[in-house]
Amino acid sequence: MKNIKYFIILAVSLLTLHSCETVELDKRENPNALSPTQADIDLTMNAILIRTGSFTNTIGTYGSELTRIRNMFGVNYLNVYSPATFNGVWNQAYADIMNDIRGMNAQIDGLEGGFEKHKAVGEVVEAYLIVTLVDYFGKIPYTEALDPSILNPAVDEGSTVYQAALDLLDDAIVKFEQPTTVSLANDFYYDNDYGKWVRLANTLKMKIYIQQRLVNPAAIGSFDDIATTGNYIQEGEDFVFNWGSNIDNPNSRHPLYNAQYSPGGPATWYMSNWLMDRMRNGQSVEDPRIRYYFYRQVDDVLSNVNPDTGEEKRCVIQTIPPHYDNNDILYCYPDNNRGLWGRDHGSNEGIPPDGFLRTAFGIYPAGGRFDDSSFEIIDGNNYGAEGNGVTPIILASSVDFWRAEAALYGGSGSAEAFLESAMTKHINYVRSFTSRSTQDFDESTIPDQSQDAAYIAEVIADFTSSTNDLRKLDILGDQFFISLIGNGTDAYNFYRRTGAPRDIQPNIEPNPGPFPRTLWYPAGEVTANPNVSQKEDLTIRVFWDDNPISGFPVNN
Repeated sequence: MKNIKYFIILAVSLLTLHSCETVELDKRENPNALSPTQADIDLTMNAILIRTGSFTNTIGTYGSELTRIRNMFGVNYLNVYSPATFNGVWNQAYADIMNDIRGMNAQIDGLEGGFEKHKAVGEVVEAYLIVTLVDYFGKIPYTEALDPSILNPAVDEGSTVYQAALDLLDDAIVKFEQPTTVSLANDFYYDNDYGKWVRLANTLKMKIYIQQRLVNPAAIGSFDDIATTGNYIQEGEDFVFNWGSNIDNPNSRHPLYNAQYSPGGPATWYMSNWLMDRMRNGQSVEDPRIRYYFYRQVDDVLSNVNPDTGEEKRCVIQTIPPHYDNNDILYCYPDNNRGLWGRDHGSNEGIPPDGFLRTAFGIYPAGGRFDDSSFEIIDGNNYGAEGNGVTPIILASSVDFWRAEAALYGGSGSAEAFLESAMTKHINYVRSFTSRSTQDFDESTIPDQSQDAAYIAEVIADFTSSTNDLRKLDILGDQFFISLIGNGTDAYNFYRRTGAPRDIQPNIEPNPGPFPRTLWYPAGEVTANPNVSQKEDLTIRVFWDDNPISGFPVNN
């Protein structure tokens, strides 16, 4: 009910904001117009917070697909995405969220005061947005962006934008620590617990520092300065956007649920064969999260494929690509034939009649079904948690993964201990999602917690027995990627920063072109702003990536 309320609030907020936008100049000139009120400010704040969840869900998809957390549809990296692909997420960041932040601040400045917490939350959100945009696109307009007197804002260096984000976060922390006079009407993330907002701001600073460790000799030290205080998000303080379960007026469900849980079965997206196989077969103990992540509609693959035509899954009857076969790479479906029905990285074959066969997103993060081995088809929109899932923005477990990475490069603490803590936190978080299911299921299929301990112990044993840091990075990368289903931004960053995991499934096309180090600028921005020139290719690196242009990361 809480999430339904949020989306009803959003519907009203967006309608009100849209109405205001169409007459904004007239209102400014009309002496009889109403002055801004707290209600106006809170409506804007509602939209900012909810749109941030939507922005993350969209942009995190690209990082997920490039890092095999989700299936990528396209064999040529240069053409997997077009410049037009990014128009929506770019506009949402600039025209919607950051423009709303500017508008809200202008409203606040016209009042008596007391809205410092609103401004502080806006600063945290803006810092997160601009860092994420730099991570995906490189140089971006920022200093001059959203200034109505500048029609064509110049682009800023990524390092400049990163510093601006740090400044925003420092200012937000000061505001959060001041006495509260007016709280947010609807804090969808931390329920007006400003201590948690401070810890989130510090966590974002840690993210900024770890991402700069290749180009900034002081980055690890700055990262550790925060880490040693413990004043960053802890278990139970994950920065996530919670979707609702309402289906109409408005539909508040997780977008992944909406796309897959409908009459006719999942007609959109395939699961990543690499991720399913890594969770099923990466260790001798199955990853206890696999039943939460994936829902199987069939109990095996081969008996559901015509052996003569391969109509349902053509790779079953096709020859294994030599670069897969020669390197013993997973192909077509995870072994043991357990009904895990996905696609290989880059596979762009046509869509066969497999809606009632392919594996679907499970209860985490999409709010779908927990896999209790019932193997029932999905043929409607009322299964599992009915879309009451999450879009992870930054998880407490991610901080420990960063700390493990930092420890391997001169930071304080034990990389082994941080890896164990990260895995434990994430598995505990995922386990909590069975309580969201509105549908009965066989609870005896929930993995016993002893499986958690055995799985973690085996990973840690492999990690500690590794004789070099590159192999340790591979193991760390595997586990980090597994934890990042629902938002692959940090996986995309880690992959470009470290090149790990090196044994990740390559593109099914043997010559897919260079791996994208940044993405195309949105077509709409290039057309509208002469100061934004389209990239010649996707080998242009973000400022913090000084790894080789050619041949990095390996196995693509």
